[in-house]
Amino acid sequence: MITTLTDTTASAIDKKMIEMRETFGANTIGRVLTLIIIATGDIEEPLEAAVSASHEHPARVLVVDAEPGAEESGLDAEIRVGRDAGAGEIVILRARGEIMASLDTLVMALLLPDAPIVTWWPESAPSSPIHDVLGSMSQRRITDAAACSGPIATLKRLRRGYSNGDSDLAWSRLTRWRGLVASAYEVPPVTAPKQVQVSGSAENPSVALMAAWLSHSLGVDAEIVEPTGEASDIAGVHGVRLIREDGTIDLTRVSDDAIVLTLPGDDSGQHVTMPRRSLNELLAEELRRLDPDEVYGEVLASAFSGIDDFGTYASGKPVATDQVLPDADAVALAAAETAASQLAAALAQRSAAHLVVTGGTVGTKTAQALPEALAAAGVDTARLHIWWGDERFVDRESSDRNEVGVRASLLEPLQEAGMPARNIHVVPSPADGMSLDEAAAWYGQQLDIAGGDEPFRTRGRAFFDVLMLGVGPDGHVASLFPEHRDQRQVGASAVAVTNSPKPPAERISLTWPVLNSARHVALLVAGAEKAEAVAAAHGDIDPWPVPASAVRGLESTTWFLDTDAASQLSR
Repeated sequence: MITTLTDTTASAIDKKMIEMRETFGANTIGRVLTLIIIATGDIEEPLEAAVSASHEHPARVLVVDAEPGAEESGLDAEIRVGRDAGAGEIVILRARGEIMASLDTLVMALLLPDAPIVTWWPESAPSSPIHDVLGSMSQRRITDAAACSGPIATLKRLRRGYSNGDSDLAWSRLTRWRGLVASAYEVPPVTAPKQVQVSGSAENPSVALMAAWLSHSLGVDAEIVEPTGEASDIAGVHGVRLIREDGTIDLTRVSDDAIVLTLPGDDSGQHVTMPRRSLNELLAEELRRLDPDEVYGEVLASAFSGIDDFGTYASGKPVATDQVLPDADAVALAAAETAASQLAAALAQRSAAHLVVTGGTVGTKTAQALPEALAAAGVDTARLHIWWGDERFVDRESSDRNEVGVRASLLEPLQEAGMPARNIHVVPSPADGMSLDEAAAWYGQQLDIAGGDEPFRTRGRAFFDVLMLGVGPDGHVASLFPEHRDQRQVGASAVAVTNSPKPPAERISLTWPVLNSARHVALLVAGAEKAEAVAAAHGDIDPWPVPASAVRGLESTTWFLDTDAASQLSR
């Protein structure tokens, strides 16, 4: 039975499901979990896999078929129960526009009570699954790096944001391979290999994980060897070779269904049936275990080294330059005019531009000067997006909030000039019914939806076009303070900051990789009390004691300073 609802709500969907179950005679007693599928493309293949897996794992399947760029906001739904849903029940949620900003609220009403939650991203992995709004409520979070743009880059960012409960189908594809290699390795006499090779494309995530698993398990660096000839047409792992003193163990895929195994002293080659696994099989395997896959976490960490020096995100970029101006008003005007010119250039090349604004005295003055500067530069504000580098987690109307400080001078004039309200990405407040951690996860998710996972590939591309930052007398930027533990959080795009040394104590801040994902960075500083911090930030990149030293733009970094703030710079 299939029913379609248009322009509906989560409560109406839940009510309709109850009616359909009563009419059709179905129930939820046998459902063992809720499976949330976040679709960004064709939903039929993942939906087919979910229906197949439901025969082993009866589940309520919630498919979020997102269209965040839609002009109008709304929610349609398709409900399937009975044989149309396999051994479970399916709800396809077609969310449009601003509905995407409240996915957690939308999904919450449809979760099975007291049942585990699994979230699956078939095509587009979030920058940090555990910090995603839906991922944070899940016991298991499944991604598929092979289906993403830039598979190896995806694995790297999954490593940075890894948490117990994360898994990837690139790892699941190796289950049979790992079992076969382990069995071959244990054929007597068991001796440690002196050389290990994995044949396959280095850009394939399963190949990278296989090499990392062998290195981690055997203590021998595994070399990835590109296949040649007809073998180059075989996707994934083509072969594994363990070279020992007494001979070589060779496992080579010869077709989609078979592996040839060669052992020391036996060159005949044994054919082993090992068909490639379908998506249905991979998903079913993932749903069999909801406990953390610790080996996957260890292998992921082994495959890609972590970043301990957060200054790495700022290194290797153009040297910062200074503009020294008479006073704070002149600083604000120069920064606004420069930003407007850079945004105009961005819109000449791309369909949208992204600007990060900041609070503080100079930041607020700059915001006030921006509408006129944007108009003079011919910036199409309908294609401009506004973000915040940080926000104080206080009442929505509190004067402590950066957004409140620029509402009348920047946001309202831009909306009058044609900027859609959905292009203003305000950080949540406690009034939105979220905890501090939930609000940070929500803001990070909004960045991901808009394409903000670029921070994890900043060497070649950027997400923000212009990033404005103030600098505190202690050298802090955004809400990343000197020698404060929360500046070490780099796995997510946005993080909760607690016990801030500057009131208010609770804040939300973008992290080092995200702040360093801008084409142009503008640091706005005025006042003699900040001169020492400015001078320190002009030294070596060292984020722990001097956060302001550790943000750089891919194309330019400019310090907009008044004469007092620049007074301790060497001439």
